[in-house]
Amino acid sequence: MDKITLNVTEDNGVLVGELTRQTVMQISKKSIKQIITQQSLVIDLQQVTRIDTAGLAWLFYLLEQANSSRCQLSFSNIPTKLKNLISLSGVEGFLPLANKS
Repeated sequence: MDKITLNVTEDNGVLVGELTRQTVMQISKKSIKQIITQQSLVIDLQQVTRIDTAGLAWLFYLLEQANSSRCQLSFSNIPTKLKNLISLSGVEGFLPLANKS
């Protein structure tokens, strides 16, 4: 079975696994709340092994939730597959990057 986990510490988050339409609902509301209560947070995507358009949409949903809570959210270590999906979707520049990866 596909699985995704989101681990949040004081200033970091790490997504691990497959971020797809089958898994996005597995991410707990508690983890999302931990993110949006921060002033700023970087989510590392290096361990995302698979992503589809639903996973990309979830990242934008998370960004929207963070923005509405005044949390400065950014992403690091963007996998090549996600970069390709962003390009194909025409949303380059909309996902804030913590560093060039």
